[in-house]
Amino acid sequence: MKPFKSALSVALLAAAITTLAPGARADDDAKINARIGSWGRNCKNAVAAKYPKASMAEISVELAATLKQSIDAGETKLKDIKKSGLSYNWTFKNKSGYCNTDGEGNVTELVKQ
Repeated sequence: MKPFKSALSVALLAAAITTLAPGARADDDAKINARIGSWGRNCKNAVAAKYPKASMAEISVELAATLKQSIDAGETKLKDIKKSGLSYNWTFKNKSGYCNTDGEGNVTELVKQ
């Protein structure tokens, strides 16, 4: 009977871990999405500061395509974002460039291309 109890315990533990993992993943996804939005606003504010005559509606900021694909594929995790920050592309009228943030959402680089 002991091997059966042991196997049952292992199976229950595996089921519990599998059940908890999606919830943890959903929590990380929510935190990642919150950072994408908040840090994107930081980049948008940096662009607005660089071009004071711009209205916020005229400035477009989006997560860099390669980074977005990596996050969507699960290759870039919350811990990676906390360590390295995020990168965005921005446009304002006929101007464009990119904006990088650190792991706390501070704009570290704003470049016009």
